[in-house]
Parts: sequence; structure tokens; C-alpha cells
Amino acid sequence: MQHCTPATRRWNFRRYPGGKLLIKPSKAAIRKHRQRLAAETRTLRGADAGAVIATLNPVIRGWTAYHRGMVSSQIFGSLGHHTWQLTYKWARRSHPNKGARWVTSRYYGKFCPSRNDKWVFGNRDTGAYLLRHSWTSIRRHVMVKGWASPDDPDLAGYWENRRHRNGIPLDAGTLRLLGRQHNRCPSCGDLLIDASHLPASPEDWEHWWLSVTRQDIPRAASAAGTTQPPRTTGTTLVLMHAPCHRKAKAQRRRNPALQPAPP
Repeated sequence: MQHCTPATRRWNFRRYPGGKLLIKPSKAAIRKHRQRLAAETRTLRGADAGAVIATLNPVIRGWTAYHRGMVSSQIFGSLGHHTWQLTYKWARRSHPNKGARWVTSRYYGKFCPSRNDKWVFGNRDTGAYLLRHSWTSIRRHVMVKGWASPDDPDLAGYWENRRHRNGIPLDAGTLRLLGRQHNRCPSCGDLLIDASHLPASPEDWEHWWLSVTRQDIPRAASAAGTTQPPRTTGTTLVLMHAPCHRKAKAQRRRNPALQPAPP
């Protein structure tokens, strides 16, 4: 039996004769996501590959983060193929006088170091690449106990353990950065994400990804026992709020001493 009401239009619920319940993204949600990807790609005609990657990656991250707790592996695979078709069509349209071999050699390759995939869409000038839906691992949603109420103060430990056990639906690299930074922005010190109030829709997840950025920031050398100001020795990768990054970048432009030392 299949249900797809307005309140649950993002998912289809089907219980099979053996009693197994499978929850999948609804056809309406899939169709809406495919249309969004196609519309974004059309608006990027005439832009470069970097703009395509910067525009589509938050959309892909947001949608897969929201649906990764359901039966979505096969759907992620089909959406990845759909995205490949869109980028290939964009590339051929951007270079109408070039052949298919030239287009594929320019825009596709093994851009992701951890993936042995030569058909990843990327920018050879910057090394940036487009994510695939299928790279998001499925993490099954754990049903809440029937007697558990989030308003019961005696169950605070239950909800805290549940959040810790299930984790935040983010990729392993992002989770490592959050753990290393204790979930704090290195610039303002505020939380990067509230585990007790996670985004509640694909659009909310997309907005979260747009509100944070993964950047290399200057790493200060130790100046203990000296009166000299600390100097920068290379960079370190961090997650930070996008407004904080823009503010820090403007400060570095005004103060040349904050610029990272050349290698």
C-alpha cells in the first residue's frame, strides 16, 4: 500500500505483505529536484565550469543530506546520471565547434582524489569538481520510541544519546572538521550547526551549505617568549561561516602582514 499525502509528499511509504516498511523519496520530490538541476544548468549557459560547480554542489548536498536516511541508493544513482547528462549538454553547448573527445578531455577526469572515476565533471584551472549524488552514503533513520516525547525533561538523556548515535547527516570530511573545531567557527566562536535543530528540508540543508564555507586560513607561528607579532606559516583547512570568511578576507587585504607566507 502506497501513501503520498500533502504532509508526506517528500516521501512514499509502502508496507509489503511481509510487514516490511520501505520509505523512498516520492516521485514528486524527485521530479522537482531534476527540474531544479535542469533549470540551474540552463541559467548557467555562457558561464564557466566553476560557476556550474559552485551552483549545483549546494543543491546536490542539500537534497542528498535530507533523503539519505531513506531507501535512496538507486535514486541517487539515477540522479547522478541525470546530472552527468546535464553537464555534458552544457559543455557541448558551450563549445559548439569542438568534438565530443575534446569536450570530455577538458571537463571530465579523475578530479576527486578519493574516487577512481574518470567521468567526474570538474574545472581543470582550480581543481574543483561536481559532487555525485551516489557519493552520499545511506544512513538509516532510527525510529523514535513510541513513549518518547521531546517535551519531557526526563527524556533529555534519551534525545541526546539519539543525536549522538545517529550523528549529523554530513560527509566524513565535514564531520572530521566539525569534530576538530568542536563545532565552532574559528572566527566568531558560534556553533556551525545545531545538532538539536537540524535543517528540516532539502532547501534548509542547501541554505546551510551556502552559509558555511571550507577554506584554507593562515596558520600563525608560535611567538612565545618574543615581542614580535606572530607570523603566518602556511594554511590550515577549516569550516567557518561565510560572512566570517568574507570579513577575514577583507581584513587580510587591508593588512599585508596577515597574508600567508609564500612556500
